[in-house]
Amino acid sequence: MQKFWTLTLFSLLVIGLVSFGLVSCGKRSEQTSVDTTQHVEIIPAPESKYPDVKLTIVSPREGQELKDVKDSVLVVMQVSGTELGVHTDNDSTKGIAYSKQGQHVHVIVDDKPYMANYKNGQPFNIGVLTPGMHTLRAFPSFSWHESIKSPGAFATRTFYVGTATHTNSANNLSGPLLTYSRPKGEYSVADAAKVLLDFYISNAELGPNSYKVRPWIDGKQLQDITKWQAYYITGLGPGTHNIKLQLIAPDGSVVPGPYNSPSTEITIK
Repeated sequence: MQKFWTLTLFSLLVIGLVSFGLVSCGKRSEQTSVDTTQHVEIIPAPESKYPDVKLTIVSPREGQELKDVKDSVLVVMQVSGTELGVHTDNDSTKGIAYSKQGQHVHVIVDDKPYMANYKNGQPFNIGVLTPGMHTLRAFPSFSWHESIKSPGAFATRTFYVGTATHTNSANNLSGPLLTYSRPKGEYSVADAAKVLLDFYISNAELGPNSYKVRPWIDGKQLQDITKWQAYYITGLGPGTHNIKLQLIAPDGSVVPGPYNSPSTEITIK
């Protein structure tokens, strides 16, 4: 009997020590958890000299109704002042991801990530779209995906698949407009040491006392951006990251509109 009680007490003691150890490890794990965004920064990229580029959307026409809802939509754009499908000088020396196919147009359908068009003046297939109103936004970019921020380089177009409907009054392209561009998609760890952050501003000017762009990375707000140029994001580790931008009015409110608070996910692996 004495031996039985001795073994029982010993077993209880072992269980207690193991439980204490597990709890202690859990607390220690909680105390040493790392905020994955604490070292993430947004820094200005070297300023680029932009050529005098003009972009025109030839088709579809403004307000055009595309009657066959089963057909793919073809977009034709004309770019002058730069050449598509050729490499921008020194594109491989920037230390950031770049397109080996060269300069291209970022074509954005509604609020979807852009598609890259490398052929000037030729029909560009943007796929079969749902019936209703659709919006195109387009601008040319260097090989490393930085938008060319020249007057006349940005164009928009509203058209309809099927019969025109005018129920979406919030699609205001003449008011202050933020168009998200980069980052986008997947990056290798080697290409993610610095990641291009780029966007297009229309019908507004950024400044300390004017409009601003507010960046959020993985739910953490970073310092407002008050100058329209390209930036780099540094400190992103492997995994999936959420990138969100907001266009902020001079009074501190978020500018309303379907495109002024874009959000996307990128993956580093």
